[in-house]
Parts: sequence; C-alpha cells; structure tokens
Amino acid sequence: MKNIMKDIEKQELKRVYLIYGEEKYLVRNMKHTLIKGTVREGDNMNFSKFSGKGIEVKEIIQTCDTMPFFADYRVVLLEDTGFLKTASDELAEYIKEIPETCVVIFVESEVDKRNKVYKQIKASGYICECNRMNNTDLSKWVLRKLTKENKKITRDTMNYFLSKVGDDMDNISSELDKLLSYCMGKEVIEAEDIDQICISEITGRIFDMVDAIGSRNQEKALELYYDLIAVREQPMKILFMLTRQFNIMLQLKEMEGKGLSAAEMAKNMGMQGFIVNKTLKQCRNFPYKTIRNAIRYCLKLEEGVKLGNMNDKMAVELIIVRYSSPVKE
Repeated sequence: MKNIMKDIEKQELKRVYLIYGEEKYLVRNMKHTLIKGTVREGDNMNFSKFSGKGIEVKEIIQTCDTMPFFADYRVVLLEDTGFLKTASDELAEYIKEIPETCVVIFVESEVDKRNKVYKQIKASGYICECNRMNNTDLSKWVLRKLTKENKKITRDTMNYFLSKVGDDMDNISSELDKLLSYCMGKEVIEAEDIDQICISEITGRIFDMVDAIGSRNQEKALELYYDLIAVREQPMKILFMLTRQFNIMLQLKEMEGKGLSAAEMAKNMGMQGFIVNKTLKQCRNFPYKTIRNAIRYCLKLEEGVKLGNMNDKMAVELIIVRYSSPVKE
C-alpha cells in the first residue's frame, strides 16, 4: 500500500496494478486513492471502467491503446472481471505491452496466484494484497481517528472496543462514528460509552454466549441468543458460529497442552493475540472432554435440522440448555 502512495506522490506510475484481499475497506480505499491520484476530478474522457465477467479482451485492449485527451494517462479500471481466476492468455500477453500513456487497475474478489494474468501483473506492475490488520495496527488506526477528534482512550478500553466490534474495518469505522457522536461532550472514551452505543458483531455475541454457557448462566446465554434472533440472524448461522467457537477452543486446549505460548497459538491459528488470550480464559470453564462432546452435539443437531427432524431455532436452544446446566459432563 505504501508503494502505491509513493508512486502517486512521485507520479512514477506502474502500467498495471492489482488490488485485492479480504479486508474490503482497504481494497476500496486503495482503489479510490489510486484513481484519485491518476485521474483529474471530473475527467470522464480519460477514465474507463469495465465491471463483471464476460468482458471482451479486445475491447479492453482497444481502450488501453487509445491516447489520453489532454492528460498524462488514460486510466482503465477492471473490477471483478474474473480474469485473475480464469486464465486469459491474450490478456496476459497484452499486459507486457500496455502503453506508457495508460494505467490499468485490476480490483478483484477472486485471485489465483498461479494464474498467468496474476504472474504477468507481478512481473510488469504492482500487486497490493489487503489482508486483515492485526490488533496493533487496528489500534493505531483507531487512535489516529480519535486523535483527530481530540479524544483519548486507554489501552484496555481500546482492546475492549475492538473485542466488541471485531476486526472488520467497515464495521469498526461505522461503530467508531457512532461512538464519537455519543461522546461529543467528553474528552476520554470509557468502556461504559462503548456498552451504551456500540453493537457487538455476531462473533462477539457468540463469544459472550459461550462465556455465559461456561459460567452456567443459562438465562444470560438464552437472552443473547434471542437478541440475535430479534435482529434476524439465522439459527443455522448461530449454530455454525457456536460450533466454530468450540472448535477454536479445542485447538487452543490441545496447543496449550503441548506447551505452546499464546503468541505461538495466535500465529498457528491466524488469530489476533488478544482474542487468543480471551479464548484461553474462556477455556478454563470447559474441560477438554466437554468441548469435544459439545462439538459432536452441535454436528448432531445440525444433521437433525438438515434431515427435517428438528426445528432450527430449537436446535440452538438445546445446545445452550445442555451445556449451561449446573451438571457438567
């Protein structure tokens, strides 16, 4: 990402760029930044966009070969075309010959690094992969936004905020805007402010639900479940997320048994460190055998729903009631 900013600043642009990755906020931001840095505002004559699959390569080539009109570059945006998933020898060959008067920007949801077009972009231009940011970088990003608004926050409160809203930058940005509006009259943001205004993403609510189950707080676990149902989350999605959380706990239990550190677990699992630490604390309420049995029971309930032997809403209620009861398995 820094390379794109340098290219724009120095006006030493590559002929071709590829922007992709799981963090859609960064993908969208880099796309807009690159377009803004290469196309004058309101200059529709020198900007062309191709979107979706089924685009003729010859049409792309013809557009790229057209000289810009009173501008340094003709900019061609190719968005979700599928060319980075399904090979196109013709396009791969043309990338070598893109004229110096043209900048081609690929923005793709699906990318195969073995693809010929991908390899040629890598050889001839620049590839920007926008992955999820880790907790440290997210904290710095949020802190910069807070500083601009003259707000302060402690490290513990920052971690609490991120644990509640998740690591999706679109969701963080939305919840942060709400938080700033709510805290307009105060300097320091506190955990109570976050609880009042921020909505937990489903992963956070599932985590809280499993916490309540482990604490044998059946009423709280069911309340969290019904809250999710009230906002139209599908029971099968909730069951999947519960199974996923138990699976994560099982893997962390096994790694803990092998003597791995929390940092090593985070690396192995591809998770943020503070989430691993929180989950390890959660694991203390669940013996290894209980977690393993809970996973099996979740899968059994899922099968029952799919076979039509059970109502999906009831299936989740059963897993909550079974493992939040006072008697441990």
